[in-house]
Amino acid sequence: MTEPLSKRERLTRVVQGRAVDRLPLSLWRHFYVEETAAAPLAAALCGWHRRFDFDFLKINPRAQYHTEGWGCRYGYSGRPHVKPQTLELAVAQASDYAAIAPLDARQWPFSEMLDLIGLVRRDLGPDEVLLMTVFTPMSVALDLAGGPEALAAAVRTDPGAVHRALRAITDTFRDFVRLCLDAGADGLYFATTHAATAEHFTGEQYEEFGRPYDLEVLDEADGAFLNMLHVCKASCYVRELADYPVQAIHWDTYEPSNPTLAEMRFACDGRALAGGLDRQLFDQPHAEPQLVEQLRQARAMMGGWPFIAAAGCTLPTETLEENIDAVIAAVRGE
Repeated sequence: MTEPLSKRERLTRVVQGRAVDRLPLSLWRHFYVEETAAAPLAAALCGWHRRFDFDFLKINPRAQYHTEGWGCRYGYSGRPHVKPQTLELAVAQASDYAAIAPLDARQWPFSEMLDLIGLVRRDLGPDEVLLMTVFTPMSVALDLAGGPEALAAAVRTDPGAVHRALRAITDTFRDFVRLCLDAGADGLYFATTHAATAEHFTGEQYEEFGRPYDLEVLDEADGAFLNMLHVCKASCYVRELADYPVQAIHWDTYEPSNPTLAEMRFACDGRALAGGLDRQLFDQPHAEPQLVEQLRQARAMMGGWPFIAAAGCTLPTETLEENIDAVIAAVRGE
């Protein structure tokens, strides 16, 4: 293969299990100061993407957009490395889940996210691959109440109210996914956050409260260029969700309780795997050799299996550019 592949062709070949000129790579982070409005966040994301020329851009919106329409409120410090703080929750007690109703996915805050996709697409052009971050319905439900412990308690005490809320959330996000693709996204980065982990929910609970709603949302992205499932946190159910209808599966391989890349090769039914780099190294000085060695080990572990190089989750906001540059050089054989 003498000519470099385009990013789309490289990703197409990877998910099809065909030979590529080099590993695809993408890394992403939050921009806390810019993410409160579409235009500054679009500019920050495009600047990040141009600086490193990744194979796809994960559109990383503010992590709270999915709950704001139901009444959650957050406060920003204006400092670039400080996460926003929760000011108000939509669900104060389990019975409040029964009041969660479907939202119009064309209205704020979803309209702002659609504007963000459109701005990024217009700035970067038609050839770049854009994945929009969408959270699973169960992930949205737990954030409405302030975390997984609150949802776990509601699942025990008022499961009917939880199911009604999940139905409303799912209906809203099914519409939103269609609009995201229409706005210019090439697919979804579909994230479970704290929901698909044994630390908070049993496998049986996820089968009841997670899987059926997840699959409804994913069905709306059927036929998209690239959908990536992110199964988050430690003790995650990545094996159990490996049959989801996506082209790539992503999780944190550096959590000791999670399966390795090699172990997941036997569970993913030919799907591409993404990860292999420890996100916690990226803000550490002089971590370049460790990151390059992790990349080497990941390649060896995969043994030619379809693979996309990435960190296990979002990078720290204080990530050092020289660490990213070292990974890029290693991927490109420089």
